[in-house]
Amino acid sequence: MDVNTERVIEGAVTGAAAGLVASWVMSEFHEAWKAASGDRDVGDEPNTVKVADAVTEATVGKPVPEGYREPAGAAVHYGFGVFLGALYGAAVEVRPETSAGFGTAYGAAVSLVADEMAMPALGFSPPASEVAASTHLRGFVSHLVFGVALEVARRLLIAGVRAKIA
Repeated sequence: MDVNTERVIEGAVTGAAAGLVASWVMSEFHEAWKAASGDRDVGDEPNTVKVADAVTEATVGKPVPEGYREPAGAAVHYGFGVFLGALYGAAVEVRPETSAGFGTAYGAAVSLVADEMAMPALGFSPPASEVAASTHLRGFVSHLVFGVALEVARRLLIAGVRAKIA
């Protein structure tokens, strides 16, 4: 397989920016769904805040201070989105089929691995059997939205980058 390193780097950088955009779109969609349906999250705090707590406790020995909890959770959400976007953008340059379903396959994979497997396994969310089906559906669809927004933003950004270079 012939891999063009410059293209992979372009893909990773534009994917990271696209991941930031897609994370915002996903958050807006997720909150709109919750507001429209009246759904409430199970648990006391968002998983992103729990992850931020775990990181700060591991590094400085204390949880995130009260006034910083929401921004710390947002930093985790957007940081993870940027990481996933960079990974996606690089992967599409090596294996274009990564963008199958206009990003929905990637969004579904992220939902399955991150929300349904990793978060419960790491203790940040309850086991799947203790979470309402509507919450699982909202999370899954929100990640599909992430995938589509990621692909739209990636295509627009990579086209702009390549037009400037050409």
